[in-house]
Amino acid sequence: MNVDQMRLFLEIVSLGSFQQAAEHNYISQRAVSQQMKKLEDQLGAPLFIREHNHIRLTAAGVYFRQRCETIVTMIEDMTGKVKNLKFATSKKLHAGYFSPFDAMLLRDQLLKLPQDTNFTLTEEGVENLVTDVLLGNLDCAMVMDDYGFQQDFARLGLATTTLHEDTMVIGVGDRLNLADKVWLKDIQDLPVLYYSSENSTYLKESFLASLDHGMRTFDVQRAHSYEQMQMLVSMGEAIAFYPQKLIACLANPTEPIRYLIPEDYQARHFTFKLMYNQTNPNESLKELLKQVKRSGN
Repeated sequence: MNVDQMRLFLEIVSLGSFQQAAEHNYISQRAVSQQMKKLEDQLGAPLFIREHNHIRLTAAGVYFRQRCETIVTMIEDMTGKVKNLKFATSKKLHAGYFSPFDAMLLRDQLLKLPQDTNFTLTEEGVENLVTDVLLGNLDCAMVMDDYGFQQDFARLGLATTTLHEDTMVIGVGDRLNLADKVWLKDIQDLPVLYYSSENSTYLKESFLASLDHGMRTFDVQRAHSYEQMQMLVSMGEAIAFYPQKLIACLANPTEPIRYLIPEDYQARHFTFKLMYNQTNPNESLKELLKQVKRSGN
């Protein structure tokens, strides 16, 4: 007895005749009859009551049909899952990021890894990214550093490699009708927005630390989405700070926003770093770090 015999038996029952089952499988009716006779001999009991152009199941046939349906369904489900596992990959990488800017940098590096690498990506506040890398929930994460204050990731047992260096610029909506040159005093009454998917204060603290002590009176607020932040800046309801090089890639040319450095604001340079645990044995992480090194970032 094999699964093909079971499938043929179920087709006969479904179609109601040996002849239709034969036509459906492109074999002779005689071949179908022989298969069913062989099956009945193996089981030691008749499965069909054969009538002229019609069949009915015996009590044994009814029982066998129930068990066949269960077995065939289980085998087909198992076969499908095994086939899917054939294409599954052991190359996995769980990476995190906190903004559209570092997501873009991370994406560009991940796309250079082998195509059979399976990615899980997480957007979190910087504080949670650090915690998740420490706990092993993430293999690596993109973080912003050297802006206002420098994080001592090594003290936490984490290593970093720099992927991008940039300068912070301010986004000012055209609706404010400001001159080509802008001073911080011109915009200090407007809230300064930053985007974070979670209730993170990392960017707020970084921005305030980057200002001279006398200018740390800005009202810094979190925007719940990047789109919300861009809308409020476009409408002149707020300002925001952006990475100069990366905003050139992400900015929508139809948005009425100018990106510039205020005249009385010392240009602040900062970095985007890939953070990871050096003891992490993940081979995909090792390949990513090699890729970053080869790319010269």
